[in-house]
Amino acid sequence: MSLSLTKDQLIEIVSGHSLALSEGKLTAHGVEYDSRQVRGGELFVALKGETTHGHDFLPQAFSRGASLFLVESEDVAKGFPEPARLIVVADTLVAFSKLANWWRRQLNIPLLAITGSVGKTTVKEISASILLQHSVGTYSQKSFNNHVGVPYTLCRIAPEHRWAVIEMGMNHAGELSALTKIAEPSVAAINIVASAHIEFFGSIEGIARAKLEICEGLAPAAPLVLNGSDPVLVKESASIAKNYAAHYFGQEAGHCSTTLHAAVSEVRTAEDPSAGITFKLTLMGESIEVAMQISGVHNAQNAACAALCAKCLLPEISIAQIKKGLEAFKAPLQRLNLQDLRGGRKLLDDAYNANPVSMRALLKIGVEYMRSGKRVGLVLGDMLELGSFAEAFHREVGVAVAELRPAFMVTVGPFSRFYREEALKAGVKCVEAESPEVAGHMAMKLDFDILLVKASRGTRLDKTVAIILKGEAE
Repeated sequence: MSLSLTKDQLIEIVSGHSLALSEGKLTAHGVEYDSRQVRGGELFVALKGETTHGHDFLPQAFSRGASLFLVESEDVAKGFPEPARLIVVADTLVAFSKLANWWRRQLNIPLLAITGSVGKTTVKEISASILLQHSVGTYSQKSFNNHVGVPYTLCRIAPEHRWAVIEMGMNHAGELSALTKIAEPSVAAINIVASAHIEFFGSIEGIARAKLEICEGLAPAAPLVLNGSDPVLVKESASIAKNYAAHYFGQEAGHCSTTLHAAVSEVRTAEDPSAGITFKLTLMGESIEVAMQISGVHNAQNAACAALCAKCLLPEISIAQIKKGLEAFKAPLQRLNLQDLRGGRKLLDDAYNANPVSMRALLKIGVEYMRSGKRVGLVLGDMLELGSFAEAFHREVGVAVAELRPAFMVTVGPFSRFYREEALKAGVKCVEAESPEVAGHMAMKLDFDILLVKASRGTRLDKTVAIILKGEAE
């Protein structure tokens, strides 16, 4: 059971007021902001969206059995069957955050908060895979990492959980500051700083400073996990890290300016890259050999970050449990998720999001496949939120495509013309698709052994993947 409270408790926590006296004691067990997810007995939080308001869905939430309702207007009581169940506040999102922080403090379990420009969802998932070898806990589902997703995840922590892992994202300064103060993490981690959302910050250093806001909810001397192989992050964190128990991870013999508490070395790809990676992990003086079922040598560092986070969160966790958790990990959907197609062909779905660093990491995986004799096809779309840097970064990726020399590249989006212009210089076969759906149809008519698909979420290459998988099922 997750969040549980009475109507009177809710009113006090969120500084709300009731529109009618209750007959008997009203309680809520669980919380939802999507009326379609109500199963019965929950608190329904009526949030304001871009085009709709949760007020519009009060009847549906009530009919599905919601017990209490957070609303922003007394007017919604008109025609509502049981006004005593309505709690009015000035801002339901603010109230949701207050409620989440209250519940987090009620349970007060070890909580890990993870952020980073690239790979934070992967690190979150790997961390959870490790921690589940030790005890039961909970972690952010999908990418519930924003001002709605973080409070929602906190409210889903149950009394039986021994730990929680919360992913935190941002694309503007101040956003992480707010999220970390709600979650009050026991351990905070920054995986890497890259050019994602650089449109809103102007420089990598500005992004690093925004990521370091995650420390604002961290108690002094608490563990802070940082990428020791990221020179910008190490430099920008220098004055802040001394206030915490800083722990560093990275590539052994890499460009690290600090002592590593978790180091990876001897990273290898199998002859068939789809078989995953192997590496040596040295964690706080103990070493293990690890074989993970995930593509991309860069994921060894994600594994080191997750292992270090788990050890900082639960010091009693054993190296054997960490190894088991790493090797049990499966890539989440749309993040280097490998799908089998007919005829022995494969699809590597990395369509959830993209920035220059993660795009180049995907192309390095393409290099590994080509070394094994596979024909590599690409479907690449625009990388968004790069502002005035957009052309330069897209051209950089285009140069990497030219160096890869894939069998073909299908592109989607206006900025992708810069991929094509650079790739065509090397004679790469390039095709422009007018939509993500058309890209899927085009790609399936071309020859490949493995198809790599990636773009920013707004480019919607998930539709490309859906078209391909639908065609395979027919």
